[in-house]
Amino acid sequence: MINKAFTLIELLIVVAIIGILAAIAVPNFLNAQLRAKIANAVSDMRSIDTALEMYKLDKNIYPPWQDANGTNRNPVNRRLVPLTTPIAYMSSVPQDPFIYGPPGTRVDENQHVAYVTYDYVDAWALVHFSGATMLGNSFRCSEWRIASAGPDGTMTFGSVPSFDATNGLKSWGDIVRTGPRTSVPCDDSLVGK
Repeated sequence: MINKAFTLIELLIVVAIIGILAAIAVPNFLNAQLRAKIANAVSDMRSIDTALEMYKLDKNIYPPWQDANGTNRNPVNRRLVPLTTPIAYMSSVPQDPFIYGPPGTRVDENQHVAYVTYDYVDAWALVHFSGATMLGNSFRCSEWRIASAGPDGTMTFGSVPSFDATNGLKSWGDIVRTGPRTSVPCDDSLVGK
């Protein structure tokens, strides 16, 4: 009588082959999710760019970084709201796909974030904000800057080079989009004034 069952060796070989295939497939799946989030952030920022430019065409100014009195900066999660109301240049302010959870949750062990939207800063703030020296002239000489925390999940506000996928999908840096070059003088002598 002939046994028609698999031997232990045959089963171990099949399990090993399945394990190797899973080891190849899982990282590729995770990288595909990360690439999708990057594409989502870039697309959202392009939509915000379009809404900002339409707002500028109607009002001849970009949404202000400061409140109506010009004394306090608007919270990050409120800076893009003028694009949604009273005229809807966008239906809603998109959420940054790299900031997880409700406002006030951690992005990493060192950083509390009080918002889930993209960071928006106008030309005045880029030039005069006391932390503007870390942004470099490429950001400071723009009418506006939008930033996403990027795949590393840490909002660095321009203190490190911007994210670039050619440095690896988990490389450090924010995903940044800037507006047209500003007419506001943007040399280092104006920072903090």
